[in-house]
Amino acid sequence: MKKILLLLILWGLYGTSISNAQLFDQSEKKYREAVSYFKQGRYEQAMSRFSPLTTQTNSAYGPYSHYYYALAAYRLKKYNDGYLMLRQLLSRYPNWEKTDDAYYLMGALNMAMGNYDKGLENLQLINDPALNKDVQGLKQQYLAQIKDLNLLKNLQRQYPTDKEVAVALVRLIQKTSTDRADLELSDRLTNRFGGDVATVSNTPPSRTPGPKTTRNWDKGFYNVAVMLPFRLEEYQSSRRSRSNQFAYDYYQGMLLARKQLKDEGILINLQSYDISNEEAAMRDLVNNNQFRQSDLLIGPLYPKTYEIASQFATDQDVVLFNPLSTDGSLLSNSNNTYLARPSVEYQMKQAAQLASRLNPRLLAAIYYGGSAKDSAMAAAYAEEMKTRGGKVLEMVRINDQKDYIDSRMSQFVNEQPTHIILASTDPQTGPALFSVLNSRKLNAVPVIATGTSFDFQKSRPHNYGGRLYLIETDYIDLFKEGVRNFRLSYYEQTETLPSVYSYLGYDQMLFLGRMMAQYKDRLAEGLKRRQQEEGYLLSGFDFTKSRENQIPPILRHEGSRWVPVR
Repeated sequence: MKKILLLLILWGLYGTSISNAQLFDQSEKKYREAVSYFKQGRYEQAMSRFSPLTTQTNSAYGPYSHYYYALAAYRLKKYNDGYLMLRQLLSRYPNWEKTDDAYYLMGALNMAMGNYDKGLENLQLINDPALNKDVQGLKQQYLAQIKDLNLLKNLQRQYPTDKEVAVALVRLIQKTSTDRADLELSDRLTNRFGGDVATVSNTPPSRTPGPKTTRNWDKGFYNVAVMLPFRLEEYQSSRRSRSNQFAYDYYQGMLLARKQLKDEGILINLQSYDISNEEAAMRDLVNNNQFRQSDLLIGPLYPKTYEIASQFATDQDVVLFNPLSTDGSLLSNSNNTYLARPSVEYQMKQAAQLASRLNPRLLAAIYYGGSAKDSAMAAAYAEEMKTRGGKVLEMVRINDQKDYIDSRMSQFVNEQPTHIILASTDPQTGPALFSVLNSRKLNAVPVIATGTSFDFQKSRPHNYGGRLYLIETDYIDLFKEGVRNFRLSYYEQTETLPSVYSYLGYDQMLFLGRMMAQYKDRLAEGLKRRQQEEGYLLSGFDFTKSRENQIPPILRHEGSRWVPVR
């Protein structure tokens, strides 16, 4: 929800005029305690403490206690409880100075319950123009969730001048309906409200329980919060086989990047936080004063804590960088979030684009391994084929055994594939599949495979001719001078060789540090301006067209090394 009564959360009623008698009201201590619980995100406890204060109708804390009770209920998704409390508030205190905020929250509660008509009615009662942007965002958030075309038509008839209702209706018609009357309605609404009716941003309203932090970008250094599952309680310095070793490797890469940035005159203050998937820990963190001074957020990695962090990023207008995920849906949570790696969907688009260049007839055979990521990539490619008008001849799950693959693969008597997709995280699968292909009349068909389908320390690329293309987002070119220098520096620091996560930590910190130094509070704008490929160990960064890194992830073998396919 929007940043309602931001200052009030910090100092309660102390910005309003309170008589001396009220200052000594016994309710003050209880109100302070309730607000404290609310600020900590402990909404159940806050509700239990606000509740008795709502019965004290002569107390100056009464209306605010009603309001915060309802806001806590909203955050706990106890929408009806919050709605009933607001009705009581407006009945008891019809002249309350924050009535517009109450109508806004009531509108949010009604919409969350699916009472869209009542919600829109509540929002129409707001008179404060300062809330217009928040009202717009709230409508966009909830109306975009409606999948019932008739419901939206009815709402549009009830509120014919409401642009956000028209936007939601036009989008749903364009997405789901081919009915002539619907399409004509869509055209009429587009003409009435302007051509931008189909491109209005669905920016969700902000929901932070605290004021937006003002950042000093001229302080001479940049605060970077790193939220990774270090699991310090399990840490043993003698072990390098920890399940979360990647977090330490990534962070070590960041430390080396910080040193390089310092040589470039850019000072980075790294603040590491041990965050896994515990919501309580993340809620505590977003209320931590030091954390709220962060100029950039990196992580966290798990869904529950990532959702809280992305909401914080939206509320505080700070960039959140996800260092490892390839889940494109994470970008829908906030316009401030970025993926350092290209999403699975983008990788599959690139694979399909390559396949169409190799042969305009898109006839695919898709084989995938046993992991969830393997099946997700296979499904995404099949969907991409459908979008492009191609044909999937078969989509088969396989393992790394040649005989098993041979028994599962079609003979393709009537129609042969023009290309083959292999998505596997088992490095034995690639050689096994090629062995089967070579034993049939498929030894000239191009294969586009994930890099994890092969172990190139054991399988030499030239064995597969020029028909193998790799989907590899983190290719490390050991011939690159910068990579050789990094490996040496890393070994001198740690007495171990870097993992791929070490390279990622180095590149990402180096890139973001340089961007912060150049663009400061316009970091998001800077990320959109131009791609950065030179001066990095891996393939670089390109956010010019999307908030996911769109450096092409396809490689082909040339001579003795893998090079990007352009």
